[in-house]
Amino acid sequence: MAKKLLFYRCPVCNSLVELIDNGGHSLTCCGQSMELLVSKKDGEGDEYHQPLLKHRNGLLYVEVGSKPHPQSAEHQITCILFVTKQTVRRSDIRSGSSATAVFTDKDHGDVYAYCNVHGLFKTSF
Repeated sequence: MAKKLLFYRCPVCNSLVELIDNGGHSLTCCGQSMELLVSKKDGEGDEYHQPLLKHRNGLLYVEVGSKPHPQSAEHQITCILFVTKQTVRRSDIRSGSSATAVFTDKDHGDVYAYCNVHGLFKTSF
């Protein structure tokens, strides 16, 4: 089982926070409470957002969407995360770059993709 990781977004500046344990406290940014993001799971996403996984030679290849996702500054996948029970690995994606990442494939876990317009998407394996 992967670590429980929580994601929060500021409703004003859209800053994204990854949180392992909040200790029962609320997060604030820009003078407002941050919003807890609930990930859309396998089958709840669409062809532009769902993380697709390929395992090959000890590596996990992640591609977001069966159709290419727009990668403009205004609308893009900004990061892909691979979360296992031992580690959290993150790949930041620049605007203009393809929404892909490669991680070592030693554990089962959850893969998240964050779209700055449509939110958080998750695939588990």
